[in-house]
Amino acid sequence: MLLDREGPLKALLASARSAALGHGSTVVVEGEAGIGKTTLLREFAEHSDHGCRVLWGWCEALITPCPLGPLQDMGQLLDARVAALLNQAASPERLFPAVLNALQHASDPVILIFEDVQWADNATLDLIKYLGRRISLLPTVLVLSFRSDEIGADHPLTRVLGDLPSASVSRLTLQPLSPEAVAALTEQAGRCADDLYQVTAGNPFFVTELLASKTGPGRIPHSVRDAVWARLSRLTAGERKALEVISIVPGGVEPWLVRALLGVEANILLDQCLTRGLLRRDDQGAVIFRHELARQATVD
Repeated sequence: MLLDREGPLKALLASARSAALGHGSTVVVEGEAGIGKTTLLREFAEHSDHGCRVLWGWCEALITPCPLGPLQDMGQLLDARVAALLNQAASPERLFPAVLNALQHASDPVILIFEDVQWADNATLDLIKYLGRRISLLPTVLVLSFRSDEIGADHPLTRVLGDLPSASVSRLTLQPLSPEAVAALTEQAGRCADDLYQVTAGNPFFVTELLASKTGPGRIPHSVRDAVWARLSRLTAGERKALEVISIVPGGVEPWLVRALLGVEANILLDQCLTRGLLRRDDQGAVIFRHELARQATVD
């Protein structure tokens, strides 16, 4: 059941219709981890008509980045010459024009979905910029999804998006589910969880994992714990230390206490965690985890 996503889905379908008329665009789908970006894009792919071909590619948080990972995933399906150039490890000067030519001469409109571009390697970012600056003349939709809580002003992706023509770029920021949507999912699952919205803050991943969990009350599902731990592992040592300290106290922590515990770096670390969306301030100005489940997993 896709809830609270009618607007973004409508915008994506409109971009596909425009591409079928030869007016391509770049659509950026952003939101925190677990907010439902992939679920939305699967629904979009399922409902896309006008004879569109939908091709998927993924960026990975690999220790050794795979150059042009998304294009490697879709190369053979996109075009045989592009696939051959990829196998030859051809330079961008040869490869990028071949991709452009394949899209220009495609028999049907093409939807390129690049998932998790917060982890894109430099070659993929160059390809995004190359296609994004030409997309309005192509029968193509370039869809980029990324975790907004993993990039900042100094992230390479931020610079790439800033260089794209604003007239051909639309940004869809996914919001947490409403209390009504969480209640509907709870009812559909035949569960009774009055505090589910409070614990999850409407994050669809947390909601669905808790509803599907067989663990006892008060226990965090392994899938949620592992996702939070993976997120923590990609932070700086200072950010992890700040989150670990704050996680010890249920509810909000007064900024003066954080400064007393973390020392001179407290304000910088707090600002970084707030900017990433890992923490938020409550009505009294205290610092609190964005998700109670994330706090519990951090304590673990």
